[in-house]
Amino acid sequence: MPRTHGVSIEPATRRYAAEYATILAMVNPAAPLSVIVRPLNFPPGLLTHGGNLCLIARVGDRVVGALLAGPPRWALTHRLSLDLQPAVLDIEGVSVAPAYRGRGIASALARDAEQRCRRAGLRLLTLEHSPAATGFYTRHGYTAGQEELIVALPEELMVRQWPGLLFAAKPLVAGMNVTEVPGAPARVVTGLMPGCHIPPGTRYDQLKTWNPDDGR
Repeated sequence: MPRTHGVSIEPATRRYAAEYATILAMVNPAAPLSVIVRPLNFPPGLLTHGGNLCLIARVGDRVVGALLAGPPRWALTHRLSLDLQPAVLDIEGVSVAPAYRGRGIASALARDAEQRCRRAGLRLLTLEHSPAATGFYTRHGYTAGQEELIVALPEELMVRQWPGLLFAAKPLVAGMNVTEVPGAPARVVTGLMPGCHIPPGTRYDQLKTWNPDDGR
């Protein structure tokens, strides 16, 4: 159980469900609390709660921070979902109680999440963030501040964009890259799966794209 200045980072449990949901709602107030706590019903699997990662930062009996991550929707709906789900995880929220901010708790949650993902064999972490959080995620090794998330898949590029939010990505294994492609509106994640590299000199407009938010 990692500790940072008296703060322990550990898997969330039903005991702390209300505090966990309240803290995460600070970064996503539109999400129903019932949706936020739903993964807590899952038994341990690839990660802390099945394929989801639910962590809390605790001081004594008080929950002061929380992190929620799970397979991104595009990985669940793609025709190769069985291969993609254990390969990529999307961090849906990292939040710290106001009175405990500035103590490195968000960083401790992010580091613990990354370590667990590496041990589980995941290959890629992604997330959406506000412009103000670009520096935080850049310091943690993400390619952050991207207006679109573009991931090379077999035969196509997955492309996501969301008004008002930016995207970040961090490969966890050797052989993956976040690279510039001529004409692309953002850097492209390559190497997630076999056959997902882009030949040198290829332009973005030469590649087939898929936006999961437009349906398929």
